[in-house]
Amino acid sequence: MSVTSTGLFWTPRSGGMMSATLVVPLHAVLETAVGSKRRDRIFETSGFRALPRQDTPVPEGKIARLHETIRGDVPSLAPEILDRAGRVAAEVVVSERITPETRLLLQNMPWSLAAWLVGRLARQNAWAFSGSGLFAIQTTSRFALFNNPLTRGAEASAPACHFHTAMFEHMFQRLVHRDFLCSEVTCCGAGHDSCTFCLSI
Repeated sequence: MSVTSTGLFWTPRSGGMMSATLVVPLHAVLETAVGSKRRDRIFETSGFRALPRQDTPVPEGKIARLHETIRGDVPSLAPEILDRAGRVAAEVVVSERITPETRLLLQNMPWSLAAWLVGRLARQNAWAFSGSGLFAIQTTSRFALFNNPLTRGAEASAPACHFHTAMFEHMFQRLVHRDFLCSEVTCCGAGHDSCTFCLSI
């Protein structure tokens, strides 16, 4: 199986850093949802004076502030905004970082084997979406993110990792089977030990 030499999420691992794919899609999605002026204010409040390049690692604290600001500034729209941006991020990864031959190979494998391989790829590049957190594959269809940087200090009444959930769901739909669904069953932001995601089909 081949991905580009810079890895599934573009760049080599760097401590306390995360991929710009957790930032860049939000720029366009926010503009559509709330307009460019409010979008720019949200980004500036979060410490982004300029949009990072796709291949540039970003400090996890800045990304966490951006996601937190979105949840606080537009709480009623935040789930949809984060969901849409997560799907865009996954689509960029699938279309730009995984060859058509690899996608075809995965789609023609038994789904359990393909899901295991996609999970393995994600684990090898977990810094991109987990930063200093710990990403663990628990089963073929269940994985957990401990100490998730994007939920540190959050106080949610229910699982709130809409970006991650949508990103995982879309990635597995595109690479494994179109009927895959992903749900977050526990969340650090809601007081649990980990953000746990389950795949179903």
